[in-house]
Amino acid sequence: MKQVYFFLTAMLVGTFATAQSLQPVNAAKDKLSFNKASYAPTQIDRDAFWTHDCNSANCSDWVFDNAADEVGAPWTDIDINFECATAGPSGPYNQWAGGTGDGSAANSMNSSTSANGTLMVDSDLFGADAGYDAAWVENCWVTTANPIDCSVEEFVSISIETRYRCWDNGSSDDSEKCFIEISRDGVNWPDVSTLTVEEGTVDYGAGPVQSRWEVFEGYGTGDGSDNPSLLEFDITEAAGNQPTVYIRFRWSGTWGYSWEIDDIQLYPTPENDTRIDNYASYTDYERTFVYEYGAWEQSQIPADLQAAVKAYNVGYAEQTGVTLELDANGTVDGSDAITLANQQNDTLAVPYQPAGVGTVNLAYTLFADADDENPGNNTLEQSFEVTNLTFGRDDGNAYISAPSDGTDDYIAMSLYDIVEDVTIYAIDVAIMDGSESFTPIVAHLFDGTEDTFLDEQYGGIIVSSQEYDLVPGNTNAEGEAVTTWYHFILNEPYEASAGDWLGAGFEHYGGANVQYGESKFTQDQTAFIYGPFGSGSVYDWYYTNDVPMIRLNFDANVTENVNEVANTQGFEMFPSFPNPTNAVTTVKFNLDNASDVSFEMHDITGKVVYSLDMGTQAPGMNSITVDASDFAAGAYTYTLTVNGERATDRLMVK
Repeated sequence: MKQVYFFLTAMLVGTFATAQSLQPVNAAKDKLSFNKASYAPTQIDRDAFWTHDCNSANCSDWVFDNAADEVGAPWTDIDINFECATAGPSGPYNQWAGGTGDGSAANSMNSSTSANGTLMVDSDLFGADAGYDAAWVENCWVTTANPIDCSVEEFVSISIETRYRCWDNGSSDDSEKCFIEISRDGVNWPDVSTLTVEEGTVDYGAGPVQSRWEVFEGYGTGDGSDNPSLLEFDITEAAGNQPTVYIRFRWSGTWGYSWEIDDIQLYPTPENDTRIDNYASYTDYERTFVYEYGAWEQSQIPADLQAAVKAYNVGYAEQTGVTLELDANGTVDGSDAITLANQQNDTLAVPYQPAGVGTVNLAYTLFADADDENPGNNTLEQSFEVTNLTFGRDDGNAYISAPSDGTDDYIAMSLYDIVEDVTIYAIDVAIMDGSESFTPIVAHLFDGTEDTFLDEQYGGIIVSSQEYDLVPGNTNAEGEAVTTWYHFILNEPYEASAGDWLGAGFEHYGGANVQYGESKFTQDQTAFIYGPFGSGSVYDWYYTNDVPMIRLNFDANVTENVNEVANTQGFEMFPSFPNPTNAVTTVKFNLDNASDVSFEMHDITGKVVYSLDMGTQAPGMNSITVDASDFAAGAYTYTLTVNGERATDRLMVK
């Protein structure tokens, strides 16, 4: 089993909070995000002289090959190839691309024309099918079948829409590469046995010509692109004024994930063209590590807040005076000016501070000394809410329901940095339509600095709420703004201090269907779910890029809007006692009328470890005795079924 080590970075939150070293999450390769999609630049109208949308109906436009016949090379006899694909990757670790890891394909990437096909190499699928030996190395490519005429173009650029995740042999050893390569005759190419840009030259008789570009430079284990990324490369040295140009996309690595390519364009490189690249953050997260909160409680806003974008020079001329202008609710400020060489990028930041409670609208605009030939990609807008007493990572909209199988037992969690001392009274959760009424649920507050946090299922729990039962009707529709929040009042208010790093968690014991809302994109390793979501339904903590709608509530006057189940089902089940136990425990239940009763207990994998068909039971108080002395230590769920209605609770065996 390949091992990935996702090291959580120290979180820095303003002048009032202390930097914290977050605990590493050690996991198998399948401890990956369910989804993926942050801000990515969009294609603009260009005077492209050659395009290809990778339509699978035109697969004959491409030639597929590999280096399997290179005797003595580490990739000898490794017969992997690119393919024309209409779906996303289907390897066992495709959860990173939104798949399930059960052999079914993930959705294709969100490129402009992905519906008609992409070019893809699914290294993960190949490795699994081959019973892969990690000492082997893959090396394959896809090449245009026919030459492209660039003879009248002095400056030539290529753009692609693409999605990729890096495995890099699990150790970030720089052994995994994605290349664009160019040939002027379709015969002479950069040496396939070399894996560096420096060695990616071709000599046609007048000296070496740079003919190789690395697509995802600097990527290491676990790094992934946006969905999609729009990437552009100036290939003038190899292609400028050439009557025949062939394009090759080449992959090499050791049982990686997958690489998808779509919507390829060749176009004249503009002289002056800067753009907002694939990074925009109203907290400059990549450099400050301040989370992007969608509902930002005003006491928790850092004093040194800044917004940032990455500026990229697509033009062949050096761009001087490149600045970012930020309009925050009408207050305009700008960044320092920088100079960008061709294909160079840099991050520009502007400090700002919200004026008070309400919506903060941010408008970004890039400027440079020279007039931009494509100003359409120089602007961007973002927004968030400043709130009073409610603190959320989400933006208030439930875009999807999660997890996909709401009958699984799970804990979903969003992480929070505390900037100012505050008292936390409750955890608020957005429950989604389709969740079954009267199902027991609970919320927990976690300490992110505790040694067992994200290592054990309940590692770092500080305080929990009491168990509640879902009330009929208090749910929310997918794709709409949340109208109902469940308030899980903590058993004891928690006095949080500046510098605390906390997790707000929501737990469902499994059995009945319960789903919560997931909202806007969030960066890797900042929101998590525990459950059977890995390859082989392995229980562990996995991160998700769609933040769970689980908020902190600072309102001392918060009242419950969830209630214990009454006798509306015709019965009431009481918590088992003793719990935890390593011996005998008793579950009592009260029946309004004579009823058919059955009982089942499941371990953490979902396996039935105890079952009892009690037949018809008399009205009044009844009980079930379970001997747990032979059960392994851990968490179990038990379900009482009365005339087809179910109640579920949890038993801890120590």
